[in-house]
Amino acid sequence: MDSEEEAFDKIINAIPSMGETGATIDELSKITHLERHTLSKYLSRLRAEGRISYKQIGRAKVWFVSKAPLQHIFRLREEDQTYTEKIFSRILADIPEGVLVLDFDYNIMFMNRYLLALYGDCVGQKYYPAIFGTGIGMGMGMGMGKSFEAHQNQIRGVIEGSLEEIESQVEDKGGRILEIKAREVENPDGSFSIIAIIRDISEKVGREERIKNLSELHRLLGESVNRSYTIDQLCSTILENLRNVIGYDMGDILIYNPENNLLSSFAQIGYPHMEDRRKRNTVDEWERGIARAAIIGKEPLFFVKGEKREGMRDELSYYNYASELAAEYNLQEIYAIPLRTKGEPHGALLILTRHGRVLSEEDRSLLGGISEGIASGIAKIKVEEELRVKANAVEISINSVLMADTEGKLTYVNPAFLKMWGYDREKEVLGRSCTEFWKQMDETGAKDILIAVQEKGDWEGELIGVRKDGSEFKLRLSASLIIGKKGPLQFVAAAAVAE
Repeated sequence: MDSEEEAFDKIINAIPSMGETGATIDELSKITHLERHTLSKYLSRLRAEGRISYKQIGRAKVWFVSKAPLQHIFRLREEDQTYTEKIFSRILADIPEGVLVLDFDYNIMFMNRYLLALYGDCVGQKYYPAIFGTGIGMGMGMGMGKSFEAHQNQIRGVIEGSLEEIESQVEDKGGRILEIKAREVENPDGSFSIIAIIRDISEKVGREERIKNLSELHRLLGESVNRSYTIDQLCSTILENLRNVIGYDMGDILIYNPENNLLSSFAQIGYPHMEDRRKRNTVDEWERGIARAAIIGKEPLFFVKGEKREGMRDELSYYNYASELAAEYNLQEIYAIPLRTKGEPHGALLILTRHGRVLSEEDRSLLGGISEGIASGIAKIKVEEELRVKANAVEISINSVLMADTEGKLTYVNPAFLKMWGYDREKEVLGRSCTEFWKQMDETGAKDILIAVQEKGDWEGELIGVRKDGSEFKLRLSASLIIGKKGPLQFVAAAAVAE
């Protein structure tokens, strides 16, 4: 008597001999010389193993060798499935990843519901056209580039046996980013297939790209702030860096001056030259109107040409300004972001795109994520500019100015001080005690002045100045203490020749 495995082989070999239409149990009984009840038992076993399947035609069952057992199991009606098949099909239905089976000629043998939802029923179609919209040797296209070519080589390697398992990241025909893991598997009938696990990781890649871009923008912003000496230089660098990452058409940064409640454009990029000064002034007013609305509202404003929010009153809103600006420059979108830090407005960033280019949610998120950093940078440069102006005023002052630490050692003197005391260079005096440059005029000692300043915060009076050559002169000194968060820092004094 034949062993079960020999009987199984007879059945599997007999079914294809009847042609592509399959074989009935009576036909198989004649070919295999097995009793009908024994053959029925073996057929049930082979079907349970996924090695064969059947189609119900009337009351008869026509049997086929399963070339795609997964496809067969997944497409059976639940009442026709075995218990094991029911469990397996439910797992495939609920798995949050795509399962795809290819034969060695790139034909899709099976797709689970995850992939059916993305691409429709592509069983029987070629892998590359169905998933990527292109075939082997048909060129890259679809913006896939090197990643697609690498994926082709990997799949070819699995088919040819040079690679056991592959993993790749590639863009499909719908612009999705897929993570694909594939390897060769042996089927129950001894043939081989390629099974691939596919995940749409577009959202994950988008998040990672946003984090990467946001980190890069903050890095570039930090460099811009550190390397810029003026507001216009900072704003120009920021706009250039933003366009390199986001890729907009036109940009503008308007700085708010709280003293006169005015907005001024300190930097622009991408704007066409406009000869007509009146028109230029009108366009500038439109931009300021949009920026002012964003600053007052404390929220970004997003305008899309042709769209209008319900309840918006044109005469009281930025809508008219945005519409006019869009018509003037053939714009599709306008995005205005208020630049605020610590609750204080510093201006607004305007990003404009022409037809054919749109700002994605990720782009807007990036701009929102860096807006406070831009405002902080502007605030820092503003302070530095003010300090430079004051420092320059001190430098050119006709009155002598000096600064000393809490021990009375000089840390700064202006040119007028050097001239008044007869010195040529700062290094001749810096680090020396300020008491070396004057002496008491009455009962008040020079050292007592430092004590008085530290105790009271200021001091004013007359002293005898002592020049480099030893000559003396009468001077009037006004000194004040500079207090920091952690206590006294330095004292600053102004000196003039007394009458």
